[in-house]
Amino acid sequence: MCLRFWYNSRTKQMRKLLTKVPVILTTVFTRFAGARCFAVAGFFFFAALLPSPALSERLEQYFTDTGQLNYAEFLMSAGDYDAAVKEYERLIERFPSSALLPLVQFRCAEAEFKAGNYRASQDNFRLFISNYSEKEPVLKVIAEQRLAEAMVLEKKVLMRAAKPQTPVLDPFAGDFAPMRAVQVMFFEGKTIEDISVEMKRVKQAGVNTIIFRVFHNKDDRYHALARSGVKAGVYFKSSRAPVVADILPEITSAAHKNGLKIFAWMTTRYADYGIEGTDSLACKGYDMASGAFVRCKGLDLFSEEAVRHIVSLYSELADNDIDGILFQDDLVLRYNEGFGPYARAFFKRETGNELTPALLYGAGVSGSSPNYTPLFWKWAGMKNRRLLGVASRVMDAVRNKRPQAKFAINLMYESVTSPAMALAWLSQSMEASVKTGFDYYSVMAYHRQMGEELSIAPESVKAIIRKMAADATRIAGSAGKVLLKFQTVDWKTGKALPSDEVTGLVNDVRDGGLSLAVVPYRRDFPLGWAGGHAFPKDN
Repeated sequence: MCLRFWYNSRTKQMRKLLTKVPVILTTVFTRFAGARCFAVAGFFFFAALLPSPALSERLEQYFTDTGQLNYAEFLMSAGDYDAAVKEYERLIERFPSSALLPLVQFRCAEAEFKAGNYRASQDNFRLFISNYSEKEPVLKVIAEQRLAEAMVLEKKVLMRAAKPQTPVLDPFAGDFAPMRAVQVMFFEGKTIEDISVEMKRVKQAGVNTIIFRVFHNKDDRYHALARSGVKAGVYFKSSRAPVVADILPEITSAAHKNGLKIFAWMTTRYADYGIEGTDSLACKGYDMASGAFVRCKGLDLFSEEAVRHIVSLYSELADNDIDGILFQDDLVLRYNEGFGPYARAFFKRETGNELTPALLYGAGVSGSSPNYTPLFWKWAGMKNRRLLGVASRVMDAVRNKRPQAKFAINLMYESVTSPAMALAWLSQSMEASVKTGFDYYSVMAYHRQMGEELSIAPESVKAIIRKMAADATRIAGSAGKVLLKFQTVDWKTGKALPSDEVTGLVNDVRDGGLSLAVVPYRRDFPLGWAGGHAFPKDN
């Protein structure tokens, strides 16, 4: 119900949230993506990978009404009608005075009709006829025809529903017992014996999975078992990347002896270890402020050579006795990334157009606000498919050696709360990820980060996380496939967060069958939430 959506009292909080769009998008761009880690007070934390000053300048406006309409129309053309309805509704929500509202109301009704939501389409067509008949006489005629068709089709649906139906079982039910995990940047034990003691403790608390960092960036703290001068590389045997220390076999053995599954936490696009200086394989981006094309962090995933490098690296990772893999949150392409020669050739082949900023951002180039064009949304969708295609090739390579391996993909919280932002800024889509077929969808519900980015109070963050859990479960098809992750340290200061602050959030959603994890693992952090011993609810 597109117009009624605006007046619904339950959207009051969302209206407040949507006024923070510039804040959200600015911080999405500047947030961490490579897990650069620093030792602070005995542990280290994710730090923001700040872009160049030009790229980090705040844009005054990120979504115009035309840009939002273009995104909704992109979804319509792709046949994703339910998602299109939501984006038409977002346009009405964000731009209540837009001159596009008559068209948007009509298109929203059309999307409901094409999605088979005939009752909702009737309501929306009636609203359109009631509000915009005089302004749009041609569309009024079409709306009246569609309204009549929807009434007939709804009757047919109701008649079919009256017949006995064979129960449809959840295909994932029972196959994915909820994961209870700790994501380990490093263990605090200095020997494998000490680490085994830590593993025994977390197992007894109810944890069933260790997510272990197997990559090393130049500013990361070394794992205690490593004795190496290598500045960047991997923690497993490899011929494709520098080996910091081959410690993964010891870790997997200790985990399995303690009854724990172990997921290898590994980079993709940023896994350029040893080939950082190969310019032909590097990602290329567009600097909005200067109007220049620049090198951006990581590999160009439109380069077949770069993709083969990643696939081979993961194949070597699969030589270890791992139970699964968590894809690091670098499997993204930002709104101004993906301008290399291979991407340009791909875009030309798929669209018949040259890949130029003017085609993607309209007048919004060289320092002004981007006005995302229909071609931009098409390009964002193409980049998302490319990223997921790379992930699929990686999974195939790993399964060739480890058929039972499970896979989790890191997703920014916007992929659930604001799909348009996630697709525009990161080329990320939870809906598309589910179609690709990962086993777990790791949604980063980092409450302190969300509170700062959205400028909202802790109770509001808690409400958003609760809704996000429900929405992610609906998208994934099973609560157990949603891995909700909570931060245990402040990303900016590296200081430990109060335990009851974090466990209060976990307890709020832990009974819904979700998979849960805390990041980073801290030896002093209580793990009662992982088993049957929930912490007391907040009064």
